[in-house]
Amino acid sequence: MQRLEKAMVEVCGTFHGRIGFYVKNLKTGEAIGLHDVDAFPSASTIKTAIMTEVVNQVEEGKLKWSEKIKIPNKKQRSPSMWTAYLEEGTLVNIDGLTNLMMNVSDNTAAVMLADRVGVENIEKRMLSWGLKDTACTIHEPATNERLRKLHEKFANMGVTSPRDMGMLLERLYRGTGATNRAASERMLRIMSHQYWDDFFTSQIPPGTYVCSKVGALERSRSDSAIVFGPTPYIITAYTDDAKDRTWGDHCEGHDTLRTLSRLAWQYLEPKHPFTAPKDAERWFPTGSGVEDS
Repeated sequence: MQRLEKAMVEVCGTFHGRIGFYVKNLKTGEAIGLHDVDAFPSASTIKTAIMTEVVNQVEEGKLKWSEKIKIPNKKQRSPSMWTAYLEEGTLVNIDGLTNLMMNVSDNTAAVMLADRVGVENIEKRMLSWGLKDTACTIHEPATNERLRKLHEKFANMGVTSPRDMGMLLERLYRGTGATNRAASERMLRIMSHQYWDDFFTSQIPPGTYVCSKVGALERSRSDSAIVFGPTPYIITAYTDDAKDRTWGDHCEGHDTLRTLSRLAWQYLEPKHPFTAPKDAERWFPTGSGVEDS
């Protein structure tokens, strides 16, 4: 782990912007990191916290997995796959919205779910688990000074730190992300169905079970994953204030995240070498063109 930490820190040292990472070997309990307790814009990785609150409220009887919510009018939607393009008034249930939010990173679904469970309830649960740097700031109440200030500072869906997100993922891994083991396992299954898999996951053998969630803003790129290899591990990485804010396959943020993931696999799985095929980027997710329509 010390050799891995040194290699990853060297990569981060060349990044033009702010960057932090956290890696934990789930077999030995050893953890490494860089700026891993610093707060970063979460972008879409906060959707893991939203999903966790949704599932826990279902477990607590506060809502039903089959409950249907009406798609809001077009002015209240966020233009991302796929809910934003459904006919106004369409009813989608909690199960469907959760899968859309996590698997294709549907922002409208995320907003609908955050509003349904309440961002202050998400905040309370994260704080009760010791995740003091993790908060969802979607439609934060004006009366909640903490969430309001976090939204003003980070200006996106939420905030987290590499270690916080790693700790949240570990709860899911160990079955303590909900009061019921089946509920935690359901969240893992949802996270294993990622459409956006061109960051961390692209550097991991396709036969390896990976539960992940990426995030992307112009100034920030991030990824978080549980890797169920022979040596299971958690890896999270966040950037901010990036100099390169382009969206191509090989912008600095994207390539840096891939390099960190590749190093983690190489060091933790030396007996199972893997190199992504040269033409892998030809098959990276494109967003299906929906956002351009």
